[in-house]
Amino acid sequence: MRYYSCDSHVVEAREVFEGLEDRFGTRAPRVVHNYNDKPGDWIVLPGTAPVPVGRLGIAGNRLDDPKTDEKIARGYEGLNPGVKDPHARLDEQVRDGIVGEVMYPSLNMFTFAIKDRDVVSAVFERHNDWVFDYCSVNPERLIGIGCLGLPDVEIALAEMKRAATKGVRGFAIPAHVSPERPYHHPDYDPFWAAAEEFGVPLTMHIFTGETFDGGMPKHWGSPGGTIKGYTMAHTTVTNTMIDLICGGVVERFPKLKFIISEFELGWLAHTLQRLDHALYRTPKYAVDYLTMKPSEYFSRNFYATFEDDEAGMATRHMIGVENLLWGNDSPHHDSIWPHSMESLAACFKDVPLDEQEKMVWSNTIDLYNIDVSKLPVLAGA
Repeated sequence: MRYYSCDSHVVEAREVFEGLEDRFGTRAPRVVHNYNDKPGDWIVLPGTAPVPVGRLGIAGNRLDDPKTDEKIARGYEGLNPGVKDPHARLDEQVRDGIVGEVMYPSLNMFTFAIKDRDVVSAVFERHNDWVFDYCSVNPERLIGIGCLGLPDVEIALAEMKRAATKGVRGFAIPAHVSPERPYHHPDYDPFWAAAEEFGVPLTMHIFTGETFDGGMPKHWGSPGGTIKGYTMAHTTVTNTMIDLICGGVVERFPKLKFIISEFELGWLAHTLQRLDHALYRTPKYAVDYLTMKPSEYFSRNFYATFEDDEAGMATRHMIGVENLLWGNDSPHHDSIWPHSMESLAACFKDVPLDEQEKMVWSNTIDLYNIDVSKLPVLAGA
């Protein structure tokens, strides 16, 4: 048994943001040391509170330990070594018992919500070049996910073509866009057609949205900022999934692959069951050319990631084992690194080995067309 994390993260280096303030002023995200006399490094973005960089690369440390606060206060200097050095990242994989990682953004999760599309375009072009270079030390064990500036179709389409041609193998898009122009709007069709042609998976990750609140009601709060917001975060991507299915996107573009990432799984089985029945009850709210049930489109076109979701494992057959991707979320503070093997042993207590293998290995290998001959033979502890 080998293990490949399909939900990990990079933490973008200072260089991704350097010089943008000279070009765009305070419209651009920027890294500030000791922002307003608060120790450490901070990503400062227009329209939301600054985020401490140090909190995004401290896997293996508890938030209720005072020593963790000291690490966070050191900013980039307090991050785990593999965050900054991809060679050290490979060593950290071995420590966790895995052989590779698909890595999403950290700081640039928040850039999706910046209103100025020229700024978003400039940041994401830099991000995509940087993450490609970071992964170049071992591109089969380090797969960096690019970022695309939807809902601006023209910008996102041009950057996908540029970055995918360069070798970026998958892209993050907002998990939530405005209901005034949802993803089933025909304006997006050129983008979906190009994504289908390039064969790149498209990920909708928690904390990425056209707005910082993910479209949640104001009294819920934001996905990352309140108890209600975090607990109900999956509703933001549920809304998007329904638009993609019932709005006919995956009927028109049957080869698209969408990944619902870091929302866990326990909510998904019931949602699919209820969605099938909702289409039966109120079909007028879907396009009239669907040929399958919503759950069948999910089975063909969607994946979802998890870390240690016991409720998800209990309902895995209702979701589809072939649609589930495990990830350790390294190096974030919610990560199960470096204890992934112990965590999986508990999560997989009653799961047959052939099903485990799909979720921790072959589903990801097939989705990203990873050359397994270039991966080490490393068994989980």
